[in-house]
Amino acid sequence: MKSCLRVVSIVLLVCVLFAAGCTINPVTGKKQLTFIPEHQEIALGVRTAPQFEKEFGGKVDNLELQEYVAEVGAKLAAVSDREMPYEFALLSSDVPNAFALPGGKIYITAGLFANMTNERQLAAVLAHETVHVAGMHSVQGLQRQMGAAIVAELIGVAVGGEHAESAEAATKLVAGLRNLKHSREDESQADEYGLKYMYQAAYNPWGMVELLELLQSLSQSKPGLFGDFLATHPLTSRRIEDVRDIIAQDYSAYSPQTPDPHGQHFKQMRGLLESVTKE
Repeated sequence: MKSCLRVVSIVLLVCVLFAAGCTINPVTGKKQLTFIPEHQEIALGVRTAPQFEKEFGGKVDNLELQEYVAEVGAKLAAVSDREMPYEFALLSSDVPNAFALPGGKIYITAGLFANMTNERQLAAVLAHETVHVAGMHSVQGLQRQMGAAIVAELIGVAVGGEHAESAEAATKLVAGLRNLKHSREDESQADEYGLKYMYQAAYNPWGMVELLELLQSLSQSKPGLFGDFLATHPLTSRRIEDVRDIIAQDYSAYSPQTPDPHGQHFKQMRGLLESVTKE
């Protein structure tokens, strides 16, 4: 009897969702089916963030570094196509990685930060992840991977309290997000609109090319270094070529030789990170 009622409730939920699920993607302006209300998306990020932060060693225990990453991120959030409670943080893991949770929590690891050479590369990865949030890529991915009705039900339970059922639902959502692989279309959007965000925030878009080339170089010289990064953010030579083509067409005033005006500050922050991680 209980199983029958559960099936009926899910069917009814699907009907309601499809009736109200047509929305406009804030980034592309195209129609899409989104069954998770924004307030639930934000709550999902808040609910799952502690587990992800723990898995990546927690936040780096240095206020100056955290404020620096947050400052760069805030410039990109300010030009985002979608207003969200964006938060940017530096995690302690030495495995190069960066990711965004639904609702606006965006992270970069110490391992990736330490391999960068300028601030525009940092801006590039944060811009890329900001687009994932603005474009609702994680929520869309969860819907494709787990089923819209199931995701909606899990979020409803997970954000409802601290009971055992709530914790179980949150665990399932964490697992879903951990195993989530962005589609090629999502990655292309994050690259393309990430360039736009960089430009609007007064960063040289060539930082995106430098970032992708850095990741490609590291993945070739140190296989296995990236953990799940390249699984969730597949890196191909084609992506690098596409970014170069977009810059040539839309941002031709910029050059890879253009000095980074924030270069000295970035070196200071990277040096501070090295000293903090050695302690």
